[in-house]
Amino acid sequence: MMTTAAPYTGFTADPVVPSRECLLDPGFVADRLGHIFGRPVSNCSLRRAKYRLGESLRVVYDVDADGRKFVMSARTFPDSAAAFERACSSAEPVDGMPGAAHDPTTQTVWWTLPNDRRLRNLGTLLDPPKRVRESSGVAWDQSVLVQYAPERSATVQLLDAQGHITGYAKAYRDRDVMDIAEDYNRIAASITVFDGVRTPRALGWARPDRIVVLEPMRGRTWTQLPADLQPEAMQRLGRALGNVHNMPTVFGRGPFQRYRLERVVNSADLVALARDDVAADARRLGDRLAEEVPGRGPVVGLHGDMHTENVLFHGEEVHIIDFDQGGSGPASADLGSIIASLLTYQLVNHDKAVDGLSGALLEGYRSAATLPSESDLRWFTAAAFVAERAIRAVNRINESTLAVLPELLALGEEVLAGKVPLDG
Repeated sequence: MMTTAAPYTGFTADPVVPSRECLLDPGFVADRLGHIFGRPVSNCSLRRAKYRLGESLRVVYDVDADGRKFVMSARTFPDSAAAFERACSSAEPVDGMPGAAHDPTTQTVWWTLPNDRRLRNLGTLLDPPKRVRESSGVAWDQSVLVQYAPERSATVQLLDAQGHITGYAKAYRDRDVMDIAEDYNRIAASITVFDGVRTPRALGWARPDRIVVLEPMRGRTWTQLPADLQPEAMQRLGRALGNVHNMPTVFGRGPFQRYRLERVVNSADLVALARDDVAADARRLGDRLAEEVPGRGPVVGLHGDMHTENVLFHGEEVHIIDFDQGGSGPASADLGSIIASLLTYQLVNHDKAVDGLSGALLEGYRSAATLPSESDLRWFTAAAFVAERAIRAVNRINESTLAVLPELLALGEEVLAGKVPLDG
């Protein structure tokens, strides 16, 4: 049997989710799936985890069973038997595999895709009927699952008959895809006035099915570029972001919420509860951020999720994707998020990290827009260590970041105290 290794978390015990470590162990999960589904499992690997401290754990696994490949999701429940009974009312078998199953040992209910507790359009996304294919605006012969957040959304890569990528389709649970498509197209059209930056357009949609089809964006992330090309790429990103922030519009979106002080402090508290070894450090950083709240600066249209996978470099162009998560707020929110990502990468991958990327980012930004004050940049960068890097490491079981969590929080304090140069 082939399995991936169980992630090391260092978490404190969670009496509400006592099977947490077991469900993160592919070997254990493979044995349990073989038992509860009554099929031999030959391969099992963790695709995604979403952990809510003191509430639940959701996991998604790629599973090989009976010579077939499946994607299976599970969620823990205080009363898993009742949850399973509800699941049975809509679950349907998939290639001979039950659509839902109950494991009382781990207090979980399992679903075999396209079955899902709340996301009812997965089947349409993975195997669309003719009306959906025709409304997509592209040749859609095959769907390849690339992202799946149980109960919320899923994204597939679209391939034509020759296997060429023609687009990406995303299924939502409760959002109006007409509004989403309009947002994408409004942003894409607005940004065309700038050279060197693009965002994807919505090519089509199936409104009753809550599915929107997006233009494919080519390119590589900055971590995939050769080391000697990374500073120039980061400079181009800074310039592109400065141009976007300079636009006289926030794209009709409301205030960006992630860096509200209450949310930042709450993230620090959750990290402290999850890991005893960093509890004092997390709360201290949260308290210091609360003591030094930045003033109100100019409001710009934020991307809101500038992590590595959302920025692609293609030739001289910067392609920014997933623009549907943002809002309006200070430019430091986007810049601080990127700087925190760069500094975290240096911690986790110190043997691969390239020096000077934060400086290149800020230099590029300065060529297109006025940089925020250093104090604002430091506050939002330190806040991003808590409200993005640390809390996501906990919620999404990011093993590499969890392994350096003490150093990460210490670095956040040093950034806030002005001990780490942001343009280094």
